[in-house]
Amino acid sequence: MIAQDEAAAHERKYEISETAAEETGRSLPLLAYSRLPRARARRLTMGEVIAADWRDFMEEMADLCAEDPDYLLPDTPMKEAIFRVMLSRRNAPATAAEISETLSEKWMATQFQRDTSPRVITRLLDSARDYYCIAEVGG
Repeated sequence: MIAQDEAAAHERKYEISETAAEETGRSLPLLAYSRLPRARARRLTMGEVIAADWRDFMEEMADLCAEDPDYLLPDTPMKEAIFRVMLSRRNAPATAAEISETLSEKWMATQFQRDTSPRVITRLLDSARDYYCIAEVGG
């Protein structure tokens, strides 16, 4: 029974949630914009960034991560790495297993072995609402 519950938990889908951002007072445009490298960051005022459509920054991040090998380094903190994976997927709802697979592929050739199992990713996803505004789809 516990194994079934754990398997079901790994298949729940998550997204960066506008509702979670509203509830926690976070700015999704600012969260996405702050991940742009300074060389690529637009010259906008903070007011312009906060008022912007966050999807524009998310699209830019998705394009950037496709070409920047430093976007998801092996020493990136795990919650940050999960957030960056979700941005790179253009916030398409993702399961812990899908995120685990992405991180495992990105970090397979590193000497720093990290636990990127769906079990760990699920635990981190479930605690990423307040800062990263990640929430279960429909939850």
